[in-house]
Amino acid sequence: MTTDGTTAGAEQALANLVRAETELLDLYQHHMVNRPFGHQDLYLLGIARRTLANGQAFKKCVEDRNGLVAAALLRLQLDTVLRLYALYWVADPEDFAGRVFGGEQVDRLKAADGQQMKDRYLIDKIKDRNPWVEAVYKNTSGLIHFSDRHIHSAIRLEGDDGAAQFFLGPTNPQHTFAEFQELLEAFFHCTGMIVVAAGDWFANFDTIHRRQAPPGKELRPTP
Repeated sequence: MTTDGTTAGAEQALANLVRAETELLDLYQHHMVNRPFGHQDLYLLGIARRTLANGQAFKKCVEDRNGLVAAALLRLQLDTVLRLYALYWVADPEDFAGRVFGGEQVDRLKAADGQQMKDRYLIDKIKDRNPWVEAVYKNTSGLIHFSDRHIHSAIRLEGDDGAAQFFLGPTNPQHTFAEFQELLEAFFHCTGMIVVAAGDWFANFDTIHRRQAPPGKELRPTP
């Protein structure tokens, strides 16, 4: 979080997030009705389910001024972005989605170029068009597992004499809504990327059969 935010800016970012979630619901309601399903469609359903569940919890954390968990949820939303975009980097998306459906982990599967799809690989694939994901990944990864960030959040230093207060509780009432602007904007951008990528997938590969890029070409979402 940052003290540079404004109440108006945070309100706009929250409104943008709500709009993106509505667009995602509309997109799926349009494409997922009365149609045959493949593993890719199920994969996309899982993406949407997680996206909206993360969003609901994130908005509640912002309301409660629970910055620790809000930032962790941002990391989970970015993870959802990376896993969705993984569909574009594999040679056979239907087989890939089927293997994930069967319980295999994305980071143990390989992209079309033979590289394992670890987080670092997926970040590198999308950061040219979305350079901000690098900083979001770095700044929020330390909140998934217990780290120094959680320790520091429980301590409030007072003055220069080393005196400190210990803070215990699920929320921080000293945080203002404006301080959540940066988190809200990042969460909105992650959700927006999911809307764009899912919409592109439905628009260009709307078939139950195997969806593969033409020989020599790489699947890529439109900007």
